[in-house]
Amino acid sequence: MKLSRKYLLAEMAGPFLLGLGSFTLVVLLHRFSRLADMVVARGVPVRLVGRLLLALFPPFFEITLPASLLLAVLLALGRLSADSETTALSGAGVGMRAIAVPVLVACGIVFSASLLVAWKGIAWGNRETQHVLARILSERAGAGTSEHVFREIAPDVVIYPDRVSADGRRMEGVFLSFRPPGEEPLLVFSREGSFLPAAEAEPAGLLLADGSIHGNPSGKGLYRVASFGRMEFRVPVAVAEVSVANVPKGMTLPQLAANIDRTGGAGQGTRYRYYFHRRLSLAFSCISFGLLAIPLGLAQRARGKSSAFGITLALILGYYLFIAGAGLLEKVSPPAMVAVLWAPNVLAVLASAWILWRSEHRTDLLPARARALLAGR
Repeated sequence: MKLSRKYLLAEMAGPFLLGLGSFTLVVLLHRFSRLADMVVARGVPVRLVGRLLLALFPPFFEITLPASLLLAVLLALGRLSADSETTALSGAGVGMRAIAVPVLVACGIVFSASLLVAWKGIAWGNRETQHVLARILSERAGAGTSEHVFREIAPDVVIYPDRVSADGRRMEGVFLSFRPPGEEPLLVFSREGSFLPAAEAEPAGLLLADGSIHGNPSGKGLYRVASFGRMEFRVPVAVAEVSVANVPKGMTLPQLAANIDRTGGAGQGTRYRYYFHRRLSLAFSCISFGLLAIPLGLAQRARGKSSAFGITLALILGYYLFIAGAGLLEKVSPPAMVAVLWAPNVLAVLASAWILWRSEHRTDLLPARARALLAGR
């Protein structure tokens, strides 16, 4: 019995690591070109881009850990079923429940890792991303700008360039919006501009030419316009500490729970509640989907990986349809939002329990139509 459990765990380890690397790489692919452009064209130090890449991993692990576990169980049990090893185990007295034990062990390990990511990893990743972006701005102010895109390069500082040079330093047709402390926003329109690197005593900034400044001070009933030939604007960036205290994505699970208690789950509290239950639901999916993968994996008769990948993608897509639906119900009905977030986990556990009960009373784990579908007939 112990030997069979170790054997099943070893069968799942390889596909899990392969799936984790593959899924994470796929999710990161659309970011690689942007990160490479920062290093090659914009001159951002490699160390900062490396820190930014590292900070992106925790939010992605929230997705890729459950998907990798689901794929690993399907591939491992599918291979055992295709090679008739499950028949040999059954003949040796190793039944369905014994096969479920190593799967539950794997689910528990991945669930712990996923819960750790949800507990602190995602909050750390979001805070670190903001911190690194602020540091990049202080060293290479133009690294994050793109043509025809509004970009917040610092708190309350938004820039929109019509043209940007290849190195990201010079611009044409510049629109700048910034809010002085305690005042209304000011709008700046400039014919051209360039980014100024950070100096020893000054942060990075902008050098604007041939433009105008527009403002509408509150309570004065005036609209002010001032023209300039040349203006230097230093970006007010606090690099040492970047506060994301009011952003749910930057909070840990205890912080989200505390804000839910403080707000009573109403108003802004619905946003905290959404992210709190979303993270817990994704972590628990490691257990529910792992259990559901046991009968689905054993029901596969044909050798090959295409069906395992197809089932994994279908289940993950269905799961995220529930998450998207919960997001739509966030402000309409908070109780319904929570119910929809947890619905796929409840359905997966109930389906697994029913199939496990069925296996104790009948030889076939799934109905004939479902077995034919999984077998590709």
